[in-house]
Amino acid sequence: MLEKVREAIRRYGLLQPGERILVGVSGGADSMALLHALHRLRDELALSLVVAHLDHGIRGDTGEDLAVVRREVDDLGVSLLHERVDVPARARAEGGNLEGVARAARREFLERAMGEAGATRIALGHTRTDVAETVLLHLLRGAGPRGLRGILPATPPYVRPLILVSREETRAFCRGEGIPFRDDPTNEDRRLLRNAIRLDVLPILARHNPRAVDALARAGEHLAAAEEALAWTADLVLAEVSLPEGLDLGLLGALPRSVQALVVRRAAECAGVVLEDRHAAEVLDGAAAGRGEVHLPGGISARIGSGVLKLAHPGGEGPLLERWELPREGEAEIAELGWAFRLAHVPRPRDLTPPRPHVVYLDPRRIVSPLIVRTPCHGDRLRPLGMEGTKRVRDLLMEARVPRWERARWPLLCDGRGIAWVVGVRPSEDHRVMPDATEVLAVEARRM
Repeated sequence: MLEKVREAIRRYGLLQPGERILVGVSGGADSMALLHALHRLRDELALSLVVAHLDHGIRGDTGEDLAVVRREVDDLGVSLLHERVDVPARARAEGGNLEGVARAARREFLERAMGEAGATRIALGHTRTDVAETVLLHLLRGAGPRGLRGILPATPPYVRPLILVSREETRAFCRGEGIPFRDDPTNEDRRLLRNAIRLDVLPILARHNPRAVDALARAGEHLAAAEEALAWTADLVLAEVSLPEGLDLGLLGALPRSVQALVVRRAAECAGVVLEDRHAAEVLDGAAAGRGEVHLPGGISARIGSGVLKLAHPGGEGPLLERWELPREGEAEIAELGWAFRLAHVPRPRDLTPPRPHVVYLDPRRIVSPLIVRTPCHGDRLRPLGMEGTKRVRDLLMEARVPRWERARWPLLCDGRGIAWVVGVRPSEDHRVMPDATEVLAVEARRM
């Protein structure tokens, strides 16, 4: 099991040397296995650990969960932060679903504890079995590729080092190592769909395919890759159909309706809103008619007319898709962002490492005009220089310790292919200076 934890951390870049990690431990086999795995790897990975435990008050014996966790962290010499929340009372007061209220309470507690502990990430005990269950759960709800990804290895600040490990493996690890754990009897309640999937559906599937859990988890990984490809495609097309005042209805209408839906969803995400199928369909119907207004979640509306589809605040002026085109050479000031940019084509320097963090060298032959600056969109991804895979821009900004309140308006240098540079943070591998280049585009950013 430890080798699979190492592999998950390496493959997905979950943890970095020197980090302080908050480990969410309920007392169950998965979280206890996670705690012991990270404790055994702490010197190898140069990590420091703090444990967080929430007593949700749903069962009468939850104090025993805390006792098990407390004894274990005392034996390991790890600090413990714990809290009790009366989730049933909160659910009655808020009129919410008990499971949903419990999840919200746990998230709020863990993020408070992360700040109190000075941690940079929160490690959770989700396993490969949880991924398989989530894929089936979302499939039954009619989810698309995004939902059918299941549970991702990382959704910062949360990371899941057990993502390659099955639930059977965590229980076997605990038993083999003499690690105590508590089983939650509410997990046997078949009235909850996830429990019914785990207790009834997965065993039936396993009779036909003993590796059903792994097959479902792999399907989730494939769908995650497909979703990433769709998001990348949507970014390219969004750049092509965007005008300063909104989206060009003529160019948008020439696309297949499925691609139009991708673009409209992506545009809405740039405004911080996630659209359901019915919302995207309403916008596309209005776009086909050439006029109208569609009210969307998040307090925005899609205004259609004069050959343009514009996402705007009700009664507000101008599009929410903020982007500013840069000249091929020279200087540009973007007063709305408080940043200025200077661009120059210069002979290729011997050392391609820029002299300052806010300077980047790009290969001008690999840039697809126009070159623009825009603010981050929900789900933005970049293939960082020197890496094979992609990373979310949100993660890069967090890792670079850009203050939370600045991230929404942090400048991104983009072209028709996507993001070329998260300013001052990381350039793109797709825009790197090639070995045969004799000239580079030097871009310098500075705060105004």
